[in-house]
Amino acid sequence: MDKLERQIAMETEAGREGLRVWQQTLRDLPPERRIMKAFELTEMARQAMKAGLRAQHPDASEQTIQELYVDRLLGHHGLSLQKIRQLQAQAS
Repeated sequence: MDKLERQIAMETEAGREGLRVWQQTLRDLPPERRIMKAFELTEMARQAMKAGLRAQHPDASEQTIQELYVDRLLGHHGLSLQKIRQLQAQAS
């Protein structure tokens, strides 16, 4: 959970209780289930992100949606598909 989500959760009693239950649930899981839960949550986030991109670009092809998705992920690391393609072209 990131800092903003934690801050929002802590603003209400229900949020604090939900956060407490979530943390306890994770602590109680055996390590292999914790890893599986991480994979499940990652997949859910990926699907949600792609659904958002489809909503923003309803006429885009699946290839375009995939490129937008990858570009957005790369953006969090200061990169872009365009920059990587430029670097690849320079290397060839």
